[in-house]
Amino acid sequence: MTMSYTVNVSTNIIRDKDKEIDYIVTPNAKEIFDRMFLHNYSAQKSFNLIGNYGTGKSTFLWALQKQLSGEKNFFGDALQPETEYKFIRCIGEDASLYSVLGGKLKLRGERTSEKILSSLERRRKTLEKKGKGLILVIDEFGKILEHVAKKKDTRELYLLQQISEWANDGENQVYFVITLHQSFTSYGTQLSSQEKLEWEKVKGRFTDLLFNEPVEQLLFFAAKRLEQFEMPRLIQKRFIGLEQLIIKSKLVGAHLKHDPTLSNALYPLDWLSANILVNSLQRYGQNERSLFSFLNDDNSYSIHQSESEFYSVPKVFDYLLNTIPSEISSPDNPHRAQWHSTFRALERIELLFEEHFQLASDIVKTIGLANIFSKAGGRFDAPFISEYFRLTQEVDITEMLRKMEKAGLIRFYRHSNKINFLEGTDLDLEQELISISKEINPNFGIAPEIERRIELPIVMAKKFSFQTGTSRFFSFRVLSKLKDVKDAEGYLDGYISLVFDDVSLDQLVETSQSTLNNIFVHYQNFEKIREVIFTIKKFDLLIEKHKSDSNAIKLLTEERLFYNQELQDLVLQQLFATEQNQWVYGGKVFQVSSKEALYQKLNEICFELYSDTPIFKNELINREHLSPPINAAKKHLIRAILENEHQQDLGFEEDRFPPEKSIYISLLREMGMHSFNSEFGYYELGEPFEESGIKNLWSVSVKFLESCKSNKRSLVDFYDALLKTPLKLKRGLIDFWIPIFLLTKKEDYALFHREGGFIPFLNEDTLDLINRKPQDFYIKSYNVSGLRLNLLEGYKELVQLNSNNEVGNRSTFLSIFSNFLRFQRSLNAYTLGTTNLSAEAIRLREAIVSAKDPERALFVEFPNALGYPNLSQEEDPEILSSYTSQLQSAIREIRTAFDSLVDRLEATLIEAFHCESSEFLTYKSEIAHKLRSVDPNALGSKQGIYLKRLISPLDDRESWLKSVLDVVLGKGIENLMDVEEPILQQQIKDRSQSLLKAADIHEYNKTDSNTRMYAFSLYEASGESLHDRFIIPDAISEKETEEETRIRKALMDLEGNRRQKILLDLLRKELQTKSNE
Repeated sequence: MTMSYTVNVSTNIIRDKDKEIDYIVTPNAKEIFDRMFLHNYSAQKSFNLIGNYGTGKSTFLWALQKQLSGEKNFFGDALQPETEYKFIRCIGEDASLYSVLGGKLKLRGERTSEKILSSLERRRKTLEKKGKGLILVIDEFGKILEHVAKKKDTRELYLLQQISEWANDGENQVYFVITLHQSFTSYGTQLSSQEKLEWEKVKGRFTDLLFNEPVEQLLFFAAKRLEQFEMPRLIQKRFIGLEQLIIKSKLVGAHLKHDPTLSNALYPLDWLSANILVNSLQRYGQNERSLFSFLNDDNSYSIHQSESEFYSVPKVFDYLLNTIPSEISSPDNPHRAQWHSTFRALERIELLFEEHFQLASDIVKTIGLANIFSKAGGRFDAPFISEYFRLTQEVDITEMLRKMEKAGLIRFYRHSNKINFLEGTDLDLEQELISISKEINPNFGIAPEIERRIELPIVMAKKFSFQTGTSRFFSFRVLSKLKDVKDAEGYLDGYISLVFDDVSLDQLVETSQSTLNNIFVHYQNFEKIREVIFTIKKFDLLIEKHKSDSNAIKLLTEERLFYNQELQDLVLQQLFATEQNQWVYGGKVFQVSSKEALYQKLNEICFELYSDTPIFKNELINREHLSPPINAAKKHLIRAILENEHQQDLGFEEDRFPPEKSIYISLLREMGMHSFNSEFGYYELGEPFEESGIKNLWSVSVKFLESCKSNKRSLVDFYDALLKTPLKLKRGLIDFWIPIFLLTKKEDYALFHREGGFIPFLNEDTLDLINRKPQDFYIKSYNVSGLRLNLLEGYKELVQLNSNNEVGNRSTFLSIFSNFLRFQRSLNAYTLGTTNLSAEAIRLREAIVSAKDPERALFVEFPNALGYPNLSQEEDPEILSSYTSQLQSAIREIRTAFDSLVDRLEATLIEAFHCESSEFLTYKSEIAHKLRSVDPNALGSKQGIYLKRLISPLDDRESWLKSVLDVVLGKGIENLMDVEEPILQQQIKDRSQSLLKAADIHEYNKTDSNTRMYAFSLYEASGESLHDRFIIPDAISEKETEEETRIRKALMDLEGNRRQKILLDLLRKELQTKSNE
């Protein structure tokens, strides 16, 4: 079935893949096909077809598939490529690229970039075996970009970049084609500046192809159908003059090359009316269908019913107004205001031109449509309009135009270069501009005015960025004074400094020698720029002055816009005018004649200035700011290194590819930094391959570490070294590199915190804190050589370490100090505070506790503590052996100090209970036996707990003793102070004696229910004591009760201390009497 253009409104590359479409190949389509498949001299095979709605992009893709699959030959035999291609066709939607491609490729489970690329690669290899190529096409890709911009998910952009790089591989027969309605970056207008730069980088992977089909294509179609009209000989000369007039005016787009044959075939349309017609149908209608409706219409406004010699612009106006009125009056019509201005002008001319109203209305219609659909910048002035009407209608309208202008109906606008309607204001613009000049100070600064009025761009050194993977950006800026010159920081790598004020070239040359990331542009036309700015300032004042006149404001705003555009042209578009500007860099003056030359210069500067930039192509991390998902991936990667360094691929699952694994592969595995050590049989971090892209980065990092010998350096210095030339890494890469490098070289340095001192072990939190606050950390590496090695050997024997090389010595050195720190941290409060040690042991303990620097501690402070100054220079092996022996003895004494305390207290406990054995289980059993009669319920709370601890089933000596001693001391025995030891020993004796007494009493009380036993001791100041126990019947006689009452009453009048003294004296005398009996 053949589809004609009368019904083929829109092509769907999936729905219509098997349909027959009457496709007419235009020169532009041939050129695009040729650019893509035959004359593609660049490395890129990813293409972006950009064109407005209805421009035929989808139909071109349909024809492309027919051509390359061998079904049709649309583009001629000479353009038939040798390889047959298979297509993967997708249509964009408001969804992620992962979803669209994953669905098309029928992927199961989680749709990751690795799965998508693997699926595409499998298909490519299968087709390659058959001698065929692969083309991936995504039509309506703008919908996906809108989704990406809305979600701000950088993974989508990275996937797009990965696919384009896969397609751009010159070894593969693969192409990647997307279609958009506007430029790639236009879909991200709401993004931040940094995000826009990321979009710009991805855009650079594609070759943009402008698909400007409709006007040319529709004109060809129109010419084909208008062949029935024959041009009379009498008007042929006028027709030629009309063509020349229109071409000279540039009112028709320059992309549409004038073809006399085509132009003649369009008669009775002229070259201007034909272009306005097809442009209007493209805007308001449905492309081909609307055009063929026009060509087939037979109403009174159609071309077939026209009796004029030419179907000129006024005829087009009438046709549009009467066939598509709803589209013209729609609120969505972007030209609605101009149409309404035209309608109002038509109403006004009724009063001005009653006699020649029809001609006047034709003039108004021509002005209205020319301002909407003719090329911007083309000249549409009074001479053109007069000549156009002379040639099309053979009338002179010069006087009518003058009358319209005098009546305030029309005027010529410089900003648009066209005559247009003037509505509702009597403003005399020329006079107002002259008058307002007096209110402006002419001595204004050019630089601040330009910064305020022009958005200066940021450009990328694309070649350097593509080759190294590190994007380099240069920002245009206006330089007010030479003293304001500064080096680029952050994501910017250089400045293009525009100098307008009166600065001499010699001054610029001198300044440029010391600021190598600044290019200076010395403008020679700054007086012209000053003049334009002065005019803009006049419009600023006039707008403020006439702010109540809306029509005047519209006019003034449009005129100011024109001069703003002129200013931008003078500053940026004429940047490369060699006769007006001089470029200065590195003390040399040179010329830049084009954007291409500028990009070339930027690349040269980058290769020279950033010569040590690593070659690392991973934009997930090689960027200034990391996204939240990649920050999380960084933590996961560091955790994997800490936990699984010795495993293959850090223990990542083989069939899964989270971001941290992709980063691991590109940064560590492929660079050789994580490899298998065949000698020891495990994987480890180490130096990258010699030929790897990060070798320079490794060398700079090692050099920094070597600079830290003998003197601490802040880690900020490390960051600064990587941030400055010739490296100037992106901060995102630095945030990955420094923790990984520190882990790789962890045995070669000591790390210190500003407040916490030496950090013996790196963990995830410490590495994260280093990235966030590097100023809080210091690093020091050490020189372990010469006589110090002798002392080191002694330490190695002490802690039983073994190493035989320089790296091993450094590693052992730090490991030894870490062992001393572990020892210190294992000591409890008693051991750290007791003085029940030798003087040497106490001094060593204090040296270990106060040690801050591993080198000074091992070689100076520890030997000094034991009386061996200058030991690191000592060559006598006997002295070194003596030191090692004393060190070992002192450490042993410190380590056993707490055990000795427990032994002493244990002996006190055994003595208090009169145990015969000192063996733990035996004396514990003896104590339990002696206390078997005690009733726990009859004891006080403290004694009750003491009893429970003594008879507890614990069979571990240390645990049982600690539980008993803790309850007597009232706190952990490890927190005992020396002054508390004798007190604790006496408390043990007293409590134990009390329990033994209680055991006797409870034993008696169990045998006699009528009496109770009591026991007590009374201690004299002389040190002597009186002890007694006695038995009292439970029943008390009446006489005893009366006597007790009488005595209590007699004592109540005395103070408490006096009462107690009398009672104690009576008791003591009673005991002495009893003792003498």
